[in-house]
Amino acid sequence: MFAPLLAVVLLCACSPQTAPSSTVPPGSTPSTAPADTTTTAVDETTTTGVTSTTTPTAEQTVTLALYPFSSMGPGWAEQVFLYGESEETLGTSPGGEGLMFGPDYGVQATDGTWWFLDAAKQRLAHFAADGTYIDHVLMPEDLLVDGIYFQYQMPQPLTDGSIVATGWRGGETTSLLRIRDGTATGISFDGGVAWVTTDGSYLYGHTAEDNAPHRLDPSDPVAEPIDWFVARDGSRYMVTVNEDEILVELPDAAVPLTRTLLMRYSEDSNVIARGAVEVETAADGTLYVLIYGVPMSGDPLDIGGLVTIGPDGEVSEAVEIANPFSSADTGSPAHLGVTPGTSDPWIMVVGEDGIQVFSQVDHGPSP
Repeated sequence: MFAPLLAVVLLCACSPQTAPSSTVPPGSTPSTAPADTTTTAVDETTTTGVTSTTTPTAEQTVTLALYPFSSMGPGWAEQVFLYGESEETLGTSPGGEGLMFGPDYGVQATDGTWWFLDAAKQRLAHFAADGTYIDHVLMPEDLLVDGIYFQYQMPQPLTDGSIVATGWRGGETTSLLRIRDGTATGISFDGGVAWVTTDGSYLYGHTAEDNAPHRLDPSDPVAEPIDWFVARDGSRYMVTVNEDEILVELPDAAVPLTRTLLMRYSEDSNVIARGAVEVETAADGTLYVLIYGVPMSGDPLDIGGLVTIGPDGEVSEAVEIANPFSSADTGSPAHLGVTPGTSDPWIMVVGEDGIQVFSQVDHGPSP
């Protein structure tokens, strides 16, 4: 049974080769509105998440129906990266009580290839877009905790072709791993920050101490406070969660937009839902929001969905998703991604036999 995690920044569990990671407290963030504001009419009605041809209003409340986990549906293609002992396969690690943990997720680089944080084999494993093994980068001893433990999570792809990942060091220091041109390097800086997304140049995340939004130039170990995250098209946004509501702010739209998304159980719209979100952005500024949680009805089930929010504030209905968790899951909030340079989302599941990647091949009606 999935226990609701935190909003946007979540509790990140580790593999057995991983030193214990710190937790990031809940809380929301921002903050400062744009200096130039426009007074507009406010739509106080509640609607369901559907597409519309009308001009979006500045503020709108949308009810999202979240469904029990099922399958990804015909609009998604599945790719599997198997576990095994050979160089061409990913590794697993014993996790106690008979569990075997898989890699700590992976990410798609700008060239379409895949990189996985293969903790059991202490490497980053590199695969072609079609799943064919290419090569790997072994972690040098000085980038492992105590020279032994692989502790990196939440990989992110940068536009220069490099891959970065975050490692927490006792809550006081954060280490940033970078893979570029087949070489692994690392930098450390004070403070615990969970870097959860990127615009391709900067990393964006929240501090462990007070959940304040920050950004980081991967070449400069100084995190700076900010008011907004930045999407891959350069537009600003912020997504925060407060119990059963998700607040989405888009200050760079023609009219600054705010969308309040109400999480509800699909079987009964009167039953609220609570959970966690992951957010990634497409090349055109579209936001993808992956939601997973539980209905507050006492029913022993998990629910979720994938929601699309267009640059104009249009909110899609939640798309039903497969269970993103398994007994091999390390617990990192790194299920959601978008192929760089596109508007094509994917969802990654660390399964019991291998890593499954579901890529959307049919977007259906645009939001």
